[in-house]
Amino acid sequence: MKKKKGTRWQREQEERKKNKSNRAISYILALIVFILLLGISWRIYGTFKTSVWDGRNRLNLVLNVNPISLVSFDPGSQTINFLTIADGTYIEAAVDYGPYRIEKIFPLGELEGRGIELLASSLETYFGLPVDGWLMAEERWQETSGTKQLLSGLIGLAFKEKSLTNLSRWDLVRLWLMVNRTRGHKIEIVDLGETTVSEEFNLADGTQAKRVDQERTSRIISDLFTDYQFRQEDLAIVIMNAGGETGLAARAARLVDNIGGRLVEVGDWSEELEECQIKTTSRARKTYTAQKLAKIFNCRYKSELEEGGRGDILIILTGDSW
Repeated sequence: MKKKKGTRWQREQEERKKNKSNRAISYILALIVFILLLGISWRIYGTFKTSVWDGRNRLNLVLNVNPISLVSFDPGSQTINFLTIADGTYIEAAVDYGPYRIEKIFPLGELEGRGIELLASSLETYFGLPVDGWLMAEERWQETSGTKQLLSGLIGLAFKEKSLTNLSRWDLVRLWLMVNRTRGHKIEIVDLGETTVSEEFNLADGTQAKRVDQERTSRIISDLFTDYQFRQEDLAIVIMNAGGETGLAARAARLVDNIGGRLVEVGDWSEELEECQIKTTSRARKTYTAQKLAKIFNCRYKSELEEGGRGDILIILTGDSW
């Protein structure tokens, strides 16, 4: 009998040890699963936080392909609009570089490691439309297989290699879905070189190049890139120049007008400021228009405007803001 009791006692001890070991393993596995889920959640949060596009409103991109293109995606109307700009077309490069052939601006910027940024900035200021981002290939693709195939290919490359875009992977997924849902008759392509705003001229060495009438392109830009949310909100916008740079407010006003904003005043501010400011009425503070303009011009929110004044939104620009 004593031997049997001892045997049962040993079995109970072994069972307790086994249960403790199983609980320890369960705790360790649960901890591993928790850490993995936390890591996945953090990556998902990071993807959403770095998202450029809200998926509901218009998105404007630069495609560094051949020819260089500005493309606009409008989820509301399910349309995609292309503006292609042929090689050999002269535009003003940003950062006071002066006139350059459009295909030479990217290599120019690459001398300082910011080729696509310089190209996007140059197109934004010269044509007067906000550029939200870009897609490119390691070598400039020739557009031969059709617009949807071109866009799908660029999106696929960017998904694998993050340096080819500033869009998040969540942006790319939504963009790919929109491209593949958009019907062919909803895609419009305008070759700027085939319009009346483009003309050929001779360079000093006798070679031919193209240039475009900057002001006359505004109608084309407005047709292709109007942000209908701006028109729907219909807020009165005032733009002032506080940077001392001649023409700064006028250039910004052209952009706002091109995308459908309602300008009520453009002029000079009474004093120079160090950073761009945006002031709004209380009802305009959280509107799409105010948030979009703050993003375009890199402005910080300051004090509110009084209701019933001349404008709903006041933008005070400085030379470094845009």
